[in-house]
Amino acid sequence: ENSNDFNSEREILYKVLFDMKGDLNDLKKLTMELMESSNISEFKENNEHLIKKIYNSRAEKEISDDQIQVVPITEQKNNNEKKSEFDYSEEINAESLSIHDKELELIKKSLEKHKGRRKLAAKELGISERTLYRKIKQFNL
Repeated sequence: ENSNDFNSEREILYKVLFDMKGDLNDLKKLTMELMESSNISEFKENNEHLIKKIYNSRAEKEISDDQIQVVPITEQKNNNEKKSEFDYSEEINAESLSIHDKELELIKKSLEKHKGRRKLAAKELGISERTLYRKIKQFNL
């Protein structure tokens, strides 16, 4: 049974990570199109399905057009600086997407949050106490 618990946990984590990756790709697409678009209403029309998909996946409520606001950024021009095509910087974190690392991180956070109380940590993580004990031993926590 412990093997089944671990497999189902792994499947859940894979699904969550896969869904998050899809949402992130949708957000990247929207951001790039917004930066390139000069017509806000056209942008909203062309990307209505993505906007609703992103917002509806997190909150199970209908979002009306007047709730979605695209606010244009006004540029302040400085004559001394050369204007670049894009005025943004992107910070890339070498974040690990390893399920092993995420699992370890979640277990540590839950144990810290519950001050080492394994029963509460296991309940929060949605796993049995026995599974949590096994994982603690596996990760040498």
